[in-house]
Amino acid sequence: MSEDQAKLIATVFAGEPWQSGGDIWLVIIRRQDGHLVVLSDEIICEYESEADFDSAKAKTFIHL
Repeated sequence: MSEDQAKLIATVFAGEPWQSGGDIWLVIIRRQDGHLVVLSDEIICEYESEADFDSAKAKTFIHL
């Protein structure tokens, strides 16, 4: 997704836009239990922790 799309989606879901490199933008939503929900234009992933996100170890995911 584009930077503008990420910013808009982040606003709607109370998340934060994040550039993962190469002009690829994601939206990160930090849950109260410490889990991260990460949205892209292709997939939604849940990670149990920031370390799991850094290691690309998604707990669950949905391909769009």
